[in-house]
Amino acid sequence: MLTYELGQPADAERRACCWEENATPEWTAGVLGLRVPETATDRRAGLHSNVQYDVALLTFTVSTAEADRFLQPLLREGAQMARNRHPEKPGYTRSDGFTHLGLPEPETFTEGMRITSVCPREAKSPESEALRLCAKIHAHEFQPGTTRVYVWAGSDAPLQKPTT
Repeated sequence: MLTYELGQPADAERRACCWEENATPEWTAGVLGLRVPETATDRRAGLHSNVQYDVALLTFTVSTAEADRFLQPLLREGAQMARNRHPEKPGYTRSDGFTHLGLPEPETFTEGMRITSVCPREAKSPESEALRLCAKIHAHEFQPGTTRVYVWAGSDAPLQKPTT
């Protein structure tokens, strides 16, 4: 017999709820207005929809130099990415987060982690002009020279759903 502590089934259902099928990395990058580097590997994506807001997730791994080339045009002039000085505890999850993609939440990392928020047209670059939603971006250099980029973009308006 399987038993649960109070709250666990609801939490499991909440984490499984509301994920759209067919949200590929290519589709999600298009919705966000981002160009994922051609060299990117381990590309993952998701679209979480509920009555209050939609969240598009996009993550991929590239060399740290390529991550910097991807990120720099999105940053306002003079802006730098910050370190994660207030991490969440290990095991932290959220219903609309990267755990759904089989990854730890980026908010739990401190070593090698950089964080920023960007919005369309904040920077004077074609990449910033193309951006369609404000996004929270984490760049985690998890081994020397290799970085996983995490993009979390929320919208109060419903986002276009992927076709089946």
